[in-house]
Amino acid sequence: MVLTRKSDREIVPQYSLTGDLLSFLRCGLQYRYLNGSSLPPSRPVQLWFGEFIHGIMESAFRIWSAAAQPPAFPWPCNPTTPHQQAPIGRTHYDIGSIGDIVEATLRAQGKNPRSYDVRDNAYIRASRAVNELGPYLFPLISTAEEKVIGTRSIPQTQQRQIIRRAALYELHGIIDVLTNVQLNATTTTNVIRQKIQTVCPDLTGNFEVIVDYKGSRRPAMNHSYWQQHDWQVQTYAWLRGRQPNSLAVAAGVLLYVNELAPVQEDLMELKKAMRTGNTDAVPINGSPDAYMLSTWQPGNEIPQFSLQFRLARAIRVIPVSMSSQTEAVNNFDDVVSNIELCVAAEATTGTIMQHWQSRGDAESCAACDFRYFCTDPYPHLGNHVVTAPHAP
Repeated sequence: MVLTRKSDREIVPQYSLTGDLLSFLRCGLQYRYLNGSSLPPSRPVQLWFGEFIHGIMESAFRIWSAAAQPPAFPWPCNPTTPHQQAPIGRTHYDIGSIGDIVEATLRAQGKNPRSYDVRDNAYIRASRAVNELGPYLFPLISTAEEKVIGTRSIPQTQQRQIIRRAALYELHGIIDVLTNVQLNATTTTNVIRQKIQTVCPDLTGNFEVIVDYKGSRRPAMNHSYWQQHDWQVQTYAWLRGRQPNSLAVAAGVLLYVNELAPVQEDLMELKKAMRTGNTDAVPINGSPDAYMLSTWQPGNEIPQFSLQFRLARAIRVIPVSMSSQTEAVNNFDDVVSNIELCVAAEATTGTIMQHWQSRGDAESCAACDFRYFCTDPYPHLGNHVVTAPHAP
């Protein structure tokens, strides 16, 4: 009897839309150290903040949907401080109670806030998200935290001398799903429903709308993040279409949580985008919001903008079509191809710095533990190089 040689195990790399592809586009070198080496940063503030908001919103929705009589909004927010006991009489739907569980889960994964100020700001924004978005969003959700997954081919490149480790890759993500049933059943005063119908006025039949949260400000339309977030929604729609019993995705909704409680840097970027005509959500001319924003100067107290204006800034609806999905997934195919080329080049040469491009923006660099030996730090941070690192 002749035994055939056991074939080598086929590798199918797994990629997350946010954790891998968008992270690589933000800064390739930071992505390499965070993901490629399995060495977690000491203060992964961006990871912590985004996942904290996701965790709060998911838990709040499940409490709301499971109750025979959902707790009325606004929900209280009484977070504990380090080494402090939970306040007596705190309810299970207190955002502080929900946050305790979410924080403990993230802490077990080695994810902690950068500072007490970051933690406090996260609770403020989480409270705003639950109490200001929740009344409109929760009645629309059909499925929360739905996992979507699909497999695609890695494009061929002209760099034939580099041997790729795989021909296919797996792409996955997590979304909330709305359906036409929930949209039509809610009141016509629901601001999310109104926004969807304004951007997509011809929606008919059975369809789905996907939702994702962003722990960031609404980017300017000329910023790379604006296009990348569009690709993300389109790719989520493509993945959703590969799941059993799914309907056609007609639109995607991005919720920029930071817009509900803006800080100084957010207002500075907003005023800059308004001067250059690169934002699609501005206060109404002659309104108190317009006056407060035009007269605000850095260093002054943050104005108390109206809920209407803050929701307009927070809610972004993106139409979805077959052609827009195809364009987006093709662009992310190229991102995966670039990552795989970097992996192959590093494996061939044994070096990191020469093959993973550093291109972080100010916020990414400020929160990056690896900036002290980065060869090309963001200009305003200065050169922090101390030594060339070896491969972990």
